[in-house]
Amino acid sequence: MAIEPLIVPDALLISSGFAHNDYLLDLNRKLNVPYDEVLPAPWDLPSRLFRFPIEVGDRTPAGRQIGLMHPGLADHPFVRRVSEVLGTPVPAGGAPNAHGYSCVGLGLWWHAVDLMGAGRWRELLATRAFTTDEDIAGAASFALSASRGREDGGRTGITAADARKVMAAIGSREPADVTPTLLAASAPSAVTQDSGVANWPINDGVRGEAGAWLRIIGLERGWFDYDQSGHIAWTPAGRDRYAGGGRTSYTETKTGQGAFAF
Repeated sequence: MAIEPLIVPDALLISSGFAHNDYLLDLNRKLNVPYDEVLPAPWDLPSRLFRFPIEVGDRTPAGRQIGLMHPGLADHPFVRRVSEVLGTPVPAGGAPNAHGYSCVGLGLWWHAVDLMGAGRWRELLATRAFTTDEDIAGAASFALSASRGREDGGRTGITAADARKVMAAIGSREPADVTPTLLAASAPSAVTQDSGVANWPINDGVRGEAGAWLRIIGLERGWFDYDQSGHIAWTPAGRDRYAGGGRTSYTETKTGQGAFAF
């Protein structure tokens, strides 16, 4: 059964305090929770999905379509307030633009990557219904790709050990052989700064579940570490392992000794 769209005049959204003006409605395409409003748990989590729960559509003579970014947001305090003022529930399904595009799918990613990046992976798993397992795995991969910088102790939003717990929670099994995933990454290539310092960024193109496992295993085995900028990078051991390709053993440049590829 098709969801009946809810069309609301701009004047009503503005007069009710849900938007400042037409320009911001056109720009943001969302009704957002006021920044100084304190929400109860779990709505207080640092998730853009929870801060921007209602999508706003194109301006038309009759008004704008509005819709929830996720069906579960119907219980959100801000959404309930909007529904009370309008005298009708805000329907799910977002508010697609004239070309049929909606940010509803993007909102699932926002929830996963925002909480994972903030180190709130336990809360992410507790609110798993607001995202997908694919987005959770992708967010783990993304969060492991950069630390918070040396000034913050070089910590990442999530550690490799915690990422393992996340992957287990979503039923993702560690690959028996990570070699194909490792070799799917682009060959290590140095980027030399003006200071003469060479960095070895990981330009892998490996995302989602495979990308998460590659980063977890790479960090655990010392193939990857965080460079001075806080971004994940190849170590000498990782570069040697990559150069070893699919062989069962390879030579470590640093020591000249043989090592097993496992």
